[in-house]
Amino acid sequence: MKKEVVISFDEEAEDKYQQLKNLIIQGKVSKKKPTYSQLLNSIDLVLENLRFNPFYGDLIPRRYIPKKTIEKYGTDKIFRVELVGFWRLLYTLEGDEIKILIFVLEFTDHKDYNKIFQYKKR
Repeated sequence: MKKEVVISFDEEAEDKYQQLKNLIIQGKVSKKKPTYSQLLNSIDLVLENLRFNPFYGDLIPRRYIPKKTIEKYGTDKIFRVELVGFWRLLYTLEGDEIKILIFVLEFTDHKDYNKIFQYKKR
């Protein structure tokens, strides 16, 4: 029996996702790459891939996740998927015998991703 896969968003991630959709509806144009529609299409493609394979992303090793980030998200099992234009989508998984819950924590550009995981520039 195949488990049902449910995707939901963190409140902030949901707001950001809806804002992105609204920008596209309003015909707004991004001043830099990727465009809003490229980013939305990339996110939607990743979400579709996650429906078929919840382990599609790369599990970030615990040693690279700062305690502050674990506290913020409430988990140390964070997966990363690369999006268009060096953006990243972060998610975690929960599940039982019946379903798998994919919880999108956030999507962010590379600069903010580096801040979240406290990566330093070389």
